[in-house]
Amino acid sequence: MAEILPFTAVRYPQLEQTTLVAPPYDVLSAADKQNYLAANPHNIVAIDLPHVPPKQAGPVEAYAAAGKTLRNWLATGVLCRDPAPALYPYGQTFTHDGVTYKRRGLFCRVRLQDFDPQGTIHPHEQTFSGPKEDRLQLLRATQVNLSPIFGLFDDPGNTITDRLFAAATAPPVATAVLPAQDGSSHIFSELWRVDDAAAIAAVHEAFIGKHLYIADGHHRYTTALTWQRELAAREGGILPPEHPANYILFGLVALQDPGLIVLPTHRVVGGLRGFSCPALLQAAGGWLEPLPGHWRLDQLERMVKKLPALGAHAVGIYDAAAQTAIAVQPTSADPLREFSTDPALQGKSESWRQLDVAILQYLIFDRIVTPHFAASTAIHWAFPHEAKDVAALCRGGEYQAGFLLQPTPLAAVRQLCHQHELMPQKSTFFYPKLATGMVMNALFQGVDWGS
Repeated sequence: MAEILPFTAVRYPQLEQTTLVAPPYDVLSAADKQNYLAANPHNIVAIDLPHVPPKQAGPVEAYAAAGKTLRNWLATGVLCRDPAPALYPYGQTFTHDGVTYKRRGLFCRVRLQDFDPQGTIHPHEQTFSGPKEDRLQLLRATQVNLSPIFGLFDDPGNTITDRLFAAATAPPVATAVLPAQDGSSHIFSELWRVDDAAAIAAVHEAFIGKHLYIADGHHRYTTALTWQRELAAREGGILPPEHPANYILFGLVALQDPGLIVLPTHRVVGGLRGFSCPALLQAAGGWLEPLPGHWRLDQLERMVKKLPALGAHAVGIYDAAAQTAIAVQPTSADPLREFSTDPALQGKSESWRQLDVAILQYLIFDRIVTPHFAASTAIHWAFPHEAKDVAALCRGGEYQAGFLLQPTPLAAVRQLCHQHELMPQKSTFFYPKLATGMVMNALFQGVDWGS
């Protein structure tokens, strides 16, 4: 079962935290870090992003400095620990594509589980060694969950979220306004604290038997498992059941929450020669068919909105040289089935083969784009989330083509988690990210920071 528990959060004591919190480390650049620290030297990026670029291991000294900074902030009151365990309702209000959403969830502790077919915590994407080593060194140095795992759970009536927010009768304990990743809007975050024993018990009981699906934070979760095993080895093979390292910080949102949206992750490709939409269709032979319509450079966003109406697996293809786009669709309802002997596709279920990102990678890229248009230099990629960013990247001349996708359905995420199949990289983008720094979960016992 998924064990959901309150925790004694480490937090900034201020109500207004706009200059103190930040988006997760893995979407920030060196310039972002510099800007956040220029606005406030106590911003969480000073600890959570100890070196740049992110997602790869940095010098040992950087992590040691992050741990030292955290200890100093706790000693001087920059960060404080709440007086008693609590659950933390969390709301994010944001605008996307002209529509305003409010997403609700909660921060809590969750007991760690290995990824096991019999378990109730499920990954949906692969992990890579560089980000795991980076996060492991930071966890060893700080012994704090600085950034929450973004998790999803099934709650058709939103009864768990409603119950917890009904108990949040006091004003918020923290608010923050962060820039949205699309650069054109902002995300307003609010945090409450609920320490009512009856409310906490009701939420704990409601999660019994439920499964949790990791939306974002796979590297941090697997890092926590590694650190748990390291500590257990020091203790003779097993940690006491209530040891803090047996738990990890989660931000949980119901799959049915009206503010939960999934955006596509588009692709732009460089290192191509002779690419054009007509040439692509000719190279595709009988694998792809064009769909009605042509779109100009300034109409890409309109095309993305129309893709679902054009049919299953409809993909937009942008020709940077011609500054026009078309939509295409596989001619087969299960286009990857005929390539089942490909080692990368062996054993994949039909539902996995129906993922648009899988079709894009293993049909369009591997069998059409790469063999017919790859130049002598290596193909390289970028992964924008907005159609306007596809156009902007291609306009610079480095990329010759853009591939615009439909969002991955939430139902597919849930189904493949239960089938224990991992999606290809960059399959989902749960928008927006959870803020880092509003709550943190200390894993040290007492004042012992270990070695």
